[in-house]
Amino acid sequence: MVKLARPKELGIDRIRNGVLDLIQDLHFGDKLPTEEKLSALFNVSRPALREGLKQLEQEGVIDVVHGKGRFVAAGSALSIARPITKFESVTDMVATRGYETTTQVLGFGVVQASAVDAGDLGIPKGSPLLRIERLRKADGEALIYSVDLIPRDLLPDDQASPQNWVGSLVELLAARGLRPVASTANISAVELPQGAIELHGLHDFGPALKIREICFTERGQRVVLAEVYHSGKAFAFSFVRR
Repeated sequence: MVKLARPKELGIDRIRNGVLDLIQDLHFGDKLPTEEKLSALFNVSRPALREGLKQLEQEGVIDVVHGKGRFVAAGSALSIARPITKFESVTDMVATRGYETTTQVLGFGVVQASAVDAGDLGIPKGSPLLRIERLRKADGEALIYSVDLIPRDLLPDDQASPQNWVGSLVELLAARGLRPVASTANISAVELPQGAIELHGLHDFGPALKIREICFTERGQRVVLAEVYHSGKAFAFSFVRR
């Protein structure tokens, strides 16, 4: 496997990861530096710093005691792993875990929304959907198999072609003003669909963690229904239980 240096980070992610690095030298119950010191350390504004700290508070990594400050919480034990509750594109996720991947578009076309898929996307049954089936590999090993469904009317004809889908789906939608920023998800331990195994020769993929998620824009518009199968040999996820 090819390891990558941490990619250049911007905004909230840079602050979040910087605080995580800082916390690795602290212990449960230790107090974090003041906002003034953290802002100077990361060379960011206080509003931006608070957004990054708020994300860590939501993840259970830090606790806020009003009038006293911020403290390292029990969830800091998960600080090395990116929590499964963090919304990010598959492209970003595999890069930050150290993989250099290639993406193969296995299938591309227009299908009619089933009753279940239509309900998840909030559209009428039978509405046309773009279906994008992809496989990500590193050093020849299959890491992620995914199927994404996008309402056909969200994209113009010149973007509805296979060559546009080897990169980040999130960034492609963002270029249309439809950036996904959050999702609701279900998680299950499964095997790949038998049809995908046979058709694409994925017999060695093994058990997978499947995340089925509905992705929303900041305005609450549903733009993607994704089923992403993560190879159990390559990925593990962490989360906070309260």
